[in-house]
Amino acid sequence: MILVGRYASPFVRRVGVVLQTLGTPYEHKVLSTAKDVEAIKSYNPIAKVPVLVLENGEHLIESAAIIEAILEMTPNQKLLAPSGAARRHTLQHCAIMTSGLDKSIQIIYEPLKRPAEKVHEPFLDGLRAQVRASLEILEGLAAKGTFPGGAQANLADITVAVGWFFLNKMMPKVAAPEQFPNLVALSARCEALPAFKACQLEG
Repeated sequence: MILVGRYASPFVRRVGVVLQTLGTPYEHKVLSTAKDVEAIKSYNPIAKVPVLVLENGEHLIESAAIIEAILEMTPNQKLLAPSGAARRHTLQHCAIMTSGLDKSIQIIYEPLKRPAEKVHEPFLDGLRAQVRASLEILEGLAAKGTFPGGAQANLADITVAVGWFFLNKMMPKVAAPEQFPNLVALSARCEALPAFKACQLEG
């Protein structure tokens, strides 16, 4: 398998951490959406990462679909229940974080892609509020012990921890550690794991 994209992307990194956690061997093709657009298009014409190239040559896109395929190919995996409420809850917790991450990407790109006079601050404020709302929901769940992390980490723990690390790095005023102590603790438990250490952000 080949995983295309940089771990600087939380979507690429969560796929990498899942592969590492499951012990699935893969090659990491470090390509940047900022600098390597044409190379990425050779894997995904939409020029979006992550892309996972399977052994049969099939190209999978979108982290949720990629992870679903990985788990389906892995017998007896413990990251996501096969059915029932446990599965629904895990997927919903992932969706809360990935929704916040989607909004954060818009925030990051807005001033990069538009002239300063075209940047609309009320729009950015609305996006920041959505990111903060996702973190507040997850902080409340974490306070109840929803995300054990560590050796018991499931797909939600991985997704939330990866997402928090990214948001705290890129948007520290929104993802302020003092406001989300339980997410900070979850991140610390998960970042200490070998699977997370194997997927460090590129410089």
